Amino acid sequence: MLNGFTQRLEELYERSEDFLGRSWPVWVAAILFYIAFSWVLLTKVRFPEPIYFVVFIMAAFIVIITVIRIEWAVLGLCAMIAFTRPGVSFGPGNVFHISGFNLALVGVWFVYIIRYSADRAFAAKGPLVRKTPLDNIILMYLVFVTLAMLVGLNKNWSPYARARVMLYWKEQVLYFAWFYLVTTLLRNPRDIRNFAIVFATAGLFVAGVGLYGRFGGAVEAVHATEEELEAGVVGGRSEGAGSKFLGLGHPNFLGAFLIMSMPIWFFAVDHLKRWYHKLFADFAILIGFLGLLFTYSRSAWFGVLGGIGMLGVTDHRALKRILVFIVLFAVVAQGMSLIYTERGVIELISIRFEQLNRSDYSARPAIFQSALEVIGNNPITGVGPGAFPWHADNSMVAGVLTQAHNLLLTIGSENGIPALLFFVAFLVGIFKMALRNLRTLARHPGFGFIAQGAYAGFFAIVTQTLFVHLFHHRNVGYALFALLAIIVALDRMVQEGQLPVTSPEEELEPSTVWAGP
Repeated sequence: MLNGFTQRLEELYERSEDFLGRSWPVWVAAILFYIAFSWVLLTKVRFPEPIYFVVFIMAAFIVIITVIRIEWAVLGLCAMIAFTRPGVSFGPGNVFHISGFNLALVGVWFVYIIRYSADRAFAAKGPLVRKTPLDNIILMYLVFVTLAMLVGLNKNWSPYARARVMLYWKEQVLYFAWFYLVTTLLRNPRDIRNFAIVFATAGLFVAGVGLYGRFGGAVEAVHATEEELEAGVVGGRSEGAGSKFLGLGHPNFLGAFLIMSMPIWFFAVDHLKRWYHKLFADFAILIGFLGLLFTYSRSAWFGVLGGIGMLGVTDHRALKRILVFIVLFAVVAQGMSLIYTERGVIELISIRFEQLNRSDYSARPAIFQSALEVIGNNPITGVGPGAFPWHADNSMVAGVLTQAHNLLLTIGSENGIPALLFFVAFLVGIFKMALRNLRTLARHPGFGFIAQGAYAGFFAIVTQTLFVHLFHHRNVGYALFALLAIIVALDRMVQEGQLPVTSPEEELEPSTVWAGP
């Protein structure tokens, strides 16, 4: 036995030595990258809080494991998706922001390209960038976004405004860099299942931290309820420890993370065979939807009701589970609401909607009208990514308009109508894939929950974007494009025959969800 173990170690050593010999450019490139990275960290960057330093360490670790196994790096980025905001800022007014996630994403692409060029065996696994049916639409959208950026640099003369234009252009380019990295490296069903579970777990983490933000300072939240109701904000809604810790900045964005990721857990329960897996998944679901409820985000409520409800209409077998969960959730939510806010759930929701009549901040019609005027004045190129505040009519509402509170109106006003049309075409193409996945995989034991959850999450997030411009804080965009990548990769695997198709009447045997890395 000892001799066999020794022989195995020798084989592993020889194999690793051969790999190092063939892939020396990867290691040289990685060393150079970290020399530059370390120089920036040690000489140019000052971390205001420990969480920023932790996030950058996470980013560096993800780039390191890229050299070992690229699929692990993609899972690492997915797990880090709740921390896409913390980073460093510089430039005029410190507006140009580079997050730890930005650096990790660029670093993974860099090492991936070098390794792809140096290791033939690795390159034989697939193309450097995998094509999708939406490539031409994406290319044209990015062309118009770049044109809007160039025009925006001329229309906005202040250094601060120009830096903001470059910032939002950079983020949109990186969204698609992230999208193509995921769609390329999810090569087989195991990859996509693991990625979906990590994505949903990241949402669970956001839910837990979000609840801590609402209830961790329970005394403050409860005692502040009356004052905040008068100010147009329900208790515990503004900032909160959870939002501040993750860098979300506003509960609407916390809600966005949840409505994209929680439906995957919601429908995973039907595909689990072990009782303790189901118990854990049900616990995750309750935590997630409680976190969503107590964000007090009306747009998130509309989104999740639309997404889950639309799925119930499309997939009748899912409707039974939805109705049972509504009863269970209503009981738990009512109890927690009475404990922490001394108000019932229905009362809190009704108060939140009553604020629409007396809150200038929620004056969506006036905000939308201002955005339409900006589009009318700049129909082709827009005013530049992120430049909406300098061109909107701020006299229409109380305060300064920093965004159009609608994703489509924001894209139209900042990037122009042509870019808006291509973006809408992109979303329509994704929706068709999500619907096709649902029809062909809903009863599949290992992947039906992904098809159901991704469909519901996509419909929910699009609904929320009609009331909130989620890219305003940029970090939510990476979660959205991860969800889109899951839909595209799942559809590709169905088309390639990697997944068996099930009919609406057919249901295969239950299966475990997690396949291991």
